[in-house]
Amino acid sequence: QPATRAAWWLLVAVLVVGVLMHLLPFYFMLTTSVKTNAEARLMPPTVWPQAPTMEVWRAARLPLNQLGNSLVIATGTLVLSLPVTSLAAYANSKLQRGRGARWWFLFFIGTLMVPAVVTLIPAFLLTRNFPFPLPTTPNIPGTEMPFPVIRTWNTWWAIILPAVYNAFNFLLFKGFFDTIPDSVLQAARVDGGTEFNIFRRLVLPMSVPVYAVAAWLQFGSVWDAYLWPRIVLQDRTLFPLAITIAESLSWMEDAGVWNYAMVLALLQSAPVFVMFMFTREYLMRGIRLRGLR
Repeated sequence: QPATRAAWWLLVAVLVVGVLMHLLPFYFMLTTSVKTNAEARLMPPTVWPQAPTMEVWRAARLPLNQLGNSLVIATGTLVLSLPVTSLAAYANSKLQRGRGARWWFLFFIGTLMVPAVVTLIPAFLLTRNFPFPLPTTPNIPGTEMPFPVIRTWNTWWAIILPAVYNAFNFLLFKGFFDTIPDSVLQAARVDGGTEFNIFRRLVLPMSVPVYAVAAWLQFGSVWDAYLWPRIVLQDRTLFPLAITIAESLSWMEDAGVWNYAMVLALLQSAPVFVMFMFTREYLMRGIRLRGLR
């Protein structure tokens, strides 16, 4: 009908305008990154580069190295965190029973109730003298020998290991696993399946949506993290890209090198966009997490 068709095309036009408005900043980021410094500072800005150049991209060797650092940290965190957190949630949801399961649940989500800034100093001391949150290593009683400790300070492990368990993702996983009928798992147990095989062959294929959501959320938080990496890392060659961008803002603003700033912005946002493309199917469905209907 004409009225329905007109309303449809009006809706399409509004959506197209919205998409273009969201893409416009990224277009200017991309075009400014290939402009000369003088052209990047023109007001009003040019819509298309008059003399495109890759000089700034060739000069961004250190940010490219630190982009690799960020990728290693984020990938290492996801590889370790998703299995640990999901298995803990599965155990609490399907293997623990009674009052003990409730106490374990409170234990697992307890870190959500503690502000992160409160744990900064103890966590920093643990990276220096694990498992002792102390400035110096205590001696073995009756001797002058210090206890053996593990030091992860000034390494990527100081960032990865504290993020291996994520309490918010635990809630996501547990909420999903609770919707899976126990009768399905019990039938698999009757057929002789071990708990690990049941999880791997039955639960894991059904859990792809919640894994995608958890991976997206944790990747974004680790990728944009600044405070904790700045505290535990001293070697500049280990810095993630977020630290470089934060430390470069002041001198870039004073120097007016907007093309270099756009290069850093693209390097910081590109992996997040790629991660979104991997998980978009589940994120754009509204993420209705449920097990079996």
